[in-house]
Amino acid sequence: MRFRPPFRRRPAPSRRVAEAETVVDQGPPGEVVEEEVLEPPPPPPRGPLVWPWLLVLLLLVVGGLVALWLLTRDDDTKSSNAVVVPNVIGQPQSEAVARVNGTGLVARVVTKPSDAPAGRVFAEEPGARTRVAHKSVVKLSVSAANVVAVPNVVGELATAATAELRAQGLAVGTSSVASSKPRGTVLSQTPAAGAKVAKGSTVVIRVSRGMVSVPDVVGQTRGTAVPAIRAAGLVPQAFTVPSAQSKGTVVSQSPKAGKRVPGGSKVRLNISSGQTSGGVPPPPPPPPPPPGTKPATVTVPDVTGRAQEAAQRQLNSAGLKAGVVYVPSDQPEGAVVSQSPEAGTTQKRGTRIQLNVSLGPTPGEQRAVPDVRGEDPAAARAKLESAGFKVQTLPQGVTDASQIGTVVDEQPAGGRRAPVGSTVTIYVGRRP
Repeated sequence: MRFRPPFRRRPAPSRRVAEAETVVDQGPPGEVVEEEVLEPPPPPPRGPLVWPWLLVLLLLVVGGLVALWLLTRDDDTKSSNAVVVPNVIGQPQSEAVARVNGTGLVARVVTKPSDAPAGRVFAEEPGARTRVAHKSVVKLSVSAANVVAVPNVVGELATAATAELRAQGLAVGTSSVASSKPRGTVLSQTPAAGAKVAKGSTVVIRVSRGMVSVPDVVGQTRGTAVPAIRAAGLVPQAFTVPSAQSKGTVVSQSPKAGKRVPGGSKVRLNISSGQTSGGVPPPPPPPPPPPGTKPATVTVPDVTGRAQEAAQRQLNSAGLKAGVVYVPSDQPEGAVVSQSPEAGTTQKRGTRIQLNVSLGPTPGEQRAVPDVRGEDPAAARAKLESAGFKVQTLPQGVTDASQIGTVVDEQPAGGRRAPVGSTVTIYVGRRP
């Protein structure tokens, strides 16, 4: 028995067999057979390279992300300092103010007539949920406790108009203007008649100074001539001149006695010094300055004994500033006790005259006056009135155009203490 392995390698085909598989078609005998050699087909074209473009795209994306971060990092810093205005509409004033101030903002209260319950916020600006900078001012409109209609006082005498307005619970501010209407007649009022305002608001009435006759005070002493001129609604200006007449006697006046002039006009009084100067007559009054120009110096008027508001108006009309300080005195509250510089002295236009104003025989509560310089007149008025003060507005010439229409001064000054219910005068910038 012969052993056969399970696997046997098959012999490779012989070269002869492999070559036999190639068949050559031979033609007839005697023909030459040409063998044609075929070139292999060219390889398919290679596609474009993609990786350089991917690298460029990646670099563009990275550059864009870096630029976006550089542009927005400042915004992120700013947004971190921004504050969202809380919604306080409908809340009581005290709670609303505390909430606004507690978020890093500054609440400013303005009392206005409204159908909302008294003492509650009915509007806020900027609106709720607005993002604003830290320490921004938020204006809160609070409904007035009582609302009254302004009565019509145009055409009435100032005394009657003042009594009627005060009977309605309104404060009164008075400004006198030149007019041909009889002296003391109310020419206009602000706010207008019928307007709804909060009780305690100020109504400004403009009163005619009228036309008055200059009284004859030549030959009188200074002590009697000055009050007589002032009683006629005019402003006395006394000057000492050389004269042989008794010292202190009025030797001449301008305008002359009997002339009709607008109320509030100035009357020059030449007062004798009691000595002559070699027979030289007293110098005539200086000629008036050209129209449109103002003298560089002015004579300080006598405002002692007058009410603080009236004294400030008189100084303002004379081109002077006022400084108000309350002092203990037995004189009525609000009366000017003394002034410095003294009346009759010549000072540069714009000089501040210190007024010491009486606290009254029995001084009441005093409060610090809020500082409203740089604010809008309406906002300043609201702030002062909410602090318990009355407000009088007077113009003041300024050279800085940015101060026109804003409060440039206030008297008593911000931070000084003044009686509750007294008047704070704000000076609003205007072109000189």
